[in-house]
Amino acid sequence: MANTNKGRKFYIAVDTDNTTPLPQPTDLTQTDYEALTWLEVKNVGSIGESGTQTNIVSYDELSTDVTQKQKGISNAGDPPVEVARNTSDPGQKAMRAAAATKYLYAFKTEDADAPDESTTNSVYYNRGLVTGPTRPNGRNEDFNLEVFTLGLIQREIVVDPEPIAP
Repeated sequence: MANTNKGRKFYIAVDTDNTTPLPQPTDLTQTDYEALTWLEVKNVGSIGESGTQTNIVSYDELSTDVTQKQKGISNAGDPPVEVARNTSDPGQKAMRAAAATKYLYAFKTEDADAPDESTTNSVYYNRGLVTGPTRPNGRNEDFNLEVFTLGLIQREIVVDPEPIAP
């Protein structure tokens, strides 16, 4: 069954105080991500594209009529995360604090796609920089928005729905 983004949640990993973003200087495994403490960022309106995009490198040889191709370097993405500005939300505060540094942080996105109550939702893990926020401003009836950009540097780990252990 196909699903929409409705109900999707976005999180940043935090220290045991549950408010301070926790830098992650090295690549993480699924087990590493699952052991982290997560803080939901509220009022998220959209999350941009993530996943791996790999460059295609080409070379034209004089002796052939077909271009030679190989895979080049991959990019994990630079998704923008748009939020309706909420100065009291601990998740948004953590994003602002992370954006003020040059460190790498862990992120989790969770879909609301479990087929039933005995199954988990899909989860996506990644790690990278936080920049921003920028403010797109707008017209008199627009929400006050902030946009953070994530500079992801690790291949995304996707965990599909699984049965919940008894």
